[in-house]
Amino acid sequence: MTQVISVVQEKGGAGKTTLLTAIASLMVVDGARIAVIDTDPQRHLESWAKKEKTNLDWVFEEDDEKLLPTVKALKKAEPAYDAIFVDTAGFKSAMSMHAIAAANLILIPSKANEADAKGAKRTFSHVQSVAETMEREIPALVVMMDVDTHTNITQAITDALDAQGVPRLGAMCAHRTGFKEMTSTGMAPQGAAKTSAQSVLADLQGRGLINFYRSGAWPKSA
Repeated sequence: MTQVISVVQEKGGAGKTTLLTAIASLMVVDGARIAVIDTDPQRHLESWAKKEKTNLDWVFEEDDEKLLPTVKALKKAEPAYDAIFVDTAGFKSAMSMHAIAAANLILIPSKANEADAKGAKRTFSHVQSVAETMEREIPALVVMMDVDTHTNITQAITDALDAQGVPRLGAMCAHRTGFKEMTSTGMAPQGAAKTSAQSVLADLQGRGLINFYRSGAWPKSA
């Protein structure tokens, strides 16, 4: 069954599109059939996807009331998508609520600063509220982005999130030039950025959170 993964964070500039494009493109390399939906008016995800250097399908949807029908239509596609990723704007909105409601998994990016961490905490609480309203479980985890894992500020921020009971991945996307290059090339991350993103994907995979890697469909034959 097609999995819907929404990347949500009410604080702008936390690395939503970077995280989404890194994970989605690496899954494509592994043989997954992927679609991405850009709901952010800035259209950074659409700009990356339009370069057509990564073999996936994409759509831009700015009407929050049309997001769920768009997701449902993509879930009925043949051949089926292994995952649909939804990118959202950096503020709390009806669109982000619909993106959460549509999802089987929520990823919440956060850089190692107080503003991002507070945004991540509020976003996690919002996910819990939507999940309670819908009476279903929606796993949500913070993913640390653009960090130097050995600095005091990174340790302080992760300690604060842990103390507040906000679940997060142990793996982090480190500060790597390759992530900025990825945005302009339309490709998957390369070099050290690829290694860093692969560690995040491996952490998700190890937790059994990505259906594609649990379905027996991976690796797919060429």
